[in-house]
Amino acid sequence: MDDNELYVPRSYYYLLHAASDQEHSLGLEVRESNIPRAGKGLFATKRHSKGSVICEYTGVVLHSQEAAWKLKDKSYLMKLGDSKYVDTLHCPHVLARYINDCRGRFGGFNVHFDKRPDDNKANVVAMRDIEPGEELYVNYGRLYWLAYNMMHPSNPVR
Repeated sequence: MDDNELYVPRSYYYLLHAASDQEHSLGLEVRESNIPRAGKGLFATKRHSKGSVICEYTGVVLHSQEAAWKLKDKSYLMKLGDSKYVDTLHCPHVLARYINDCRGRFGGFNVHFDKRPDDNKANVVAMRDIEPGEELYVNYGRLYWLAYNMMHPSNPVR
């Protein structure tokens, strides 16, 4: 290998391929969000019926509040239950991590998280029928936005 070549572990390519296969089989696609400056979003590529489980929010499980709050970046941290958290910061293959909070705009929320602490995950459940092309939106909750604004005082979200 040339010294100027970038080394990318095989597992990285596997994750990219696995995520692509997962997107297709679940009827989902990651692309630029409809929300300005939000980055990527998760979109339906097939119809999802109200009440159906669309995908799962899984990742690195932390078993104490102390461990969770020591994380420098909590952007992808979800509390599942008493002293149990899941973090998807370093899990780009977890499609649910791309679901944004539309803050009640863009047609409102169309999915919710059904937290399953005993299974170390949260199911993403359709709150209404979701048509192909729609972006998935969930309510992160008031505490998420309070913490976000404390961490980003120069660029608060209202």
